Amino acid sequence: MHWLAAMLVALAVALPGYRMGAKIGVDYEVSHAPRTASGYIVGAEPRDLGPADAPRAALFVHGFVGGGNNFGDLPDRLAAQGWRVRVMCLPGHGIDPRDFEQCTPDELVSAVIAEADALRADHGAVMLVGHSMGGALCTLAAAQGKADALALGAPYFGVTHHWYYGLRAETWARVACPLLRWTYKGKALVQVNREEAKAQIMSYRWVPLRGAVTLAEIGKRASSPETLRRVTCPVLVIHSHGDVAASPEACARAFEAIAAQQKQFVWADRSNHHVFVDYDREQVIAAIESFAKTVPSHGSSS
Repeated sequence: MHWLAAMLVALAVALPGYRMGAKIGVDYEVSHAPRTASGYIVGAEPRDLGPADAPRAALFVHGFVGGGNNFGDLPDRLAAQGWRVRVMCLPGHGIDPRDFEQCTPDELVSAVIAEADALRADHGAVMLVGHSMGGALCTLAAAQGKADALALGAPYFGVTHHWYYGLRAETWARVACPLLRWTYKGKALVQVNREEAKAQIMSYRWVPLRGAVTLAEIGKRASSPETLRRVTCPVLVIHSHGDVAASPEACARAFEAIAAQQKQFVWADRSNHHVFVDYDREQVIAAIESFAKTVPSHGSSS
């Protein structure tokens, strides 16, 4: 991820000064972010859409330091087609980036499973739709039998590696974590090719390094062969060869290892990481809408 470059620059700065600057920056972000009446940063608030008695439900799980609006129009379009839609907000997200420092991988996985179980209690079938880290979390939930279908947009199974990183980005995060509490991820580092989309994408600007370590652990778990061979529900994966955040190579390897007999991979190569709002957004949404039509009204997962 290109915010890694900002992290490396920060390591070269006098730490006391950087820490004070980061504290001021985080405090400013928290106090000036536009909020909903319920206190969420606009674009991150959880939403429930569509008929409450729908036979099928979709759970949307956003990515690392992101929010539900990262899915663009897709939740509303599925709801208009008769789906019950839940757009969740992950623990540690949507209110204050300092909250994410305390989140563990288990807490994030458990939150997704709890949301999926709540939908299963009222609906016949549940489709999990994940972006980036949310794609890894949905994969882990599907491996526990919590999905009747799995749709992943730019899922994170590892950071895209660039030669100038030297070590892997996940390694740098672990090395830097004891020294730096924060790294800066401004709008310039939001990975979307369609420039005008940046204003639509909710994302923390200040990222806790502990959160980056948590991300790495989630990706490690989701990409493990043991996890992937337990994913047996129908799967759709959408990715871009030009994704500079979530590795397309790691995603392709994970896709090959998924045990599901019904699985499809779609490349969206005009886009970067935020495939739901980038140049291929209509192709991406159409692919998921088509995939959703194949999900039966009564699921088979336990």
